[in-house]
Amino acid sequence: MTMRMKFVVLALVLLAGGGFVFYHLHGHGHSHGAGAGLQLNAGQKWQTDQPLRDGMERIRGLVIAASPTGSASDMEALANGIQQQVDYLIANCKLQPAADEALHVMIADLLEGAVLVTKKSDPPGGIAVMRKALETYPKYFDHAGWSGLGDT
Repeated sequence: MTMRMKFVVLALVLLAGGGFVFYHLHGHGHSHGAGAGLQLNAGQKWQTDQPLRDGMERIRGLVIAASPTGSASDMEALANGIQQQVDYLIANCKLQPAADEALHVMIADLLEGAVLVTKKSDPPGGIAVMRKALETYPKYFDHAGWSGLGDT
């Protein structure tokens, strides 16, 4: 992530009192949908670094384990787990600026899903948004060994 973007995200997190960044970044809390605004790297997938691969694998595990019929505390745990992994990505990923911009689109969708499962009380919708972001990820990022979501 570029230094400027890290500063903006950090400022928004501080202003939001640690709340979900997506809602505050986009003001109205609407989805741009996974894939909207994403571009390939001159027709090729963006290269990934180990922190990105690690964080996305952990996010994948959280989403696969999530049940749309889970309790409010399950949804809170899911949302908190997504936020923790996004924080990890922001702190540790070192991508080129254009790849970072593409990743930001997916991060926004993951955080929107977290808002939906908690603050908007729409677990099925939130999990669907997260799953769509994870299905889009390997179309734009070269993540060797990415196993997708399987038949879950």
